[in-house]
Amino acid sequence: MLQLEPGMMIWTWVTFFVLLLVLSRVAWKPLLSAVESREKSIADSLQKAEQASAEAQRLLEEQQKNMLTAQESIQKMMKENKDLAEKIKNEMMERAREEAQKLQQRAKEEIERETEAAVLQLKKQVADLAIQAASRLIQENLDNKKQRDLIDLYIKELDQLEKN
Repeated sequence: MLQLEPGMMIWTWVTFFVLLLVLSRVAWKPLLSAVESREKSIADSLQKAEQASAEAQRLLEEQQKNMLTAQESIQKMMKENKDLAEKIKNEMMERAREEAQKLQQRAKEEIERETEAAVLQLKKQVADLAIQAASRLIQENLDNKKQRDLIDLYIKELDQLEKN
């Protein structure tokens, strides 16, 4: 069986405490400083990671805000361009209407002038025919001035009849 010897027990304890003293002076401090430095580097790394995460989150929020601003700006520009295009379209339509009205008015005026010229030409031809017919009927030779006066009188009477 196992027996405890007091001398051996004393030397074991003395050896243990001496070894503990040597290790605490030689190995314990470097081990503690290595653990502390490792602990500090881990804490620094965690802090840097948190800072980087916060910075990334801030940049992401800023980027999202910039995207929203850009989208709003694009929407605004598109609306302005659409409004401008509509305005230009309306202006062009109005100018085209005005131009068409001007052309129509010019055409009416031209038709009226042509009609007046044709009526005048027709009156002259009717007058000439009337003079020829009258001179044949009367068998009298009137001079040119008397014929014109007579025709002008006849035309005035016709104009007055047309107006009434």
